[in-house]
Amino acid sequence: MIKKLLISFFIIISIGATAVGVTRASLSDQATLAANTFSTGTVDLKVSTSQSTAPTSFTDQVTGFTDKIFPGQTKTELFWLKNNSTDIGFSLAAQAASVSGAINPSDVTIAFTPVDINGVTSVGSTVSHTLDVWNTPDSLGTTIANGARQRYKMEVTLSSNVATSGSVVFDFNFTGTQTP
Repeated sequence: MIKKLLISFFIIISIGATAVGVTRASLSDQATLAANTFSTGTVDLKVSTSQSTAPTSFTDQVTGFTDKIFPGQTKTELFWLKNNSTDIGFSLAAQAASVSGAINPSDVTIAFTPVDINGVTSVGSTVSHTLDVWNTPDSLGTTIANGARQRYKMEVTLSSNVATSGSVVFDFNFTGTQTP
């Protein structure tokens, strides 16, 4: 008799558990948000040394400053940076690279100033360091909206303390970093 009661009790519990499971299954539902895809913006910084106020030719690399400078003298080069991206703006930083030559980099000062399209009036702050300090990236303090361009004045000054002849060769790498 106890055996029959236990079997009956087991059957009742099994039927109850099945009923709860079936009821729960019939009271739940599922939806799927499928095919989620995103892509990052395309950062594309270009440079031009065109003296036009509306340059149309921009590339990844151009030859920049090439001139003679005497101790205590400053020479100026105008160039453009363009945010060739169509979907994001970015802030700009600069860094000297491949510095070589007989002139000590600490005797060469490089200053960058954002200027108007005519290259005359400053439209932002000047960032200036000696060539040896520019070996680490530094912000130019400017941003360029997507599709926009900005003209810059680069001033190269040779210290009046330089007493030997020689040259210095250097590149400048400009980096555009996405802005929020």
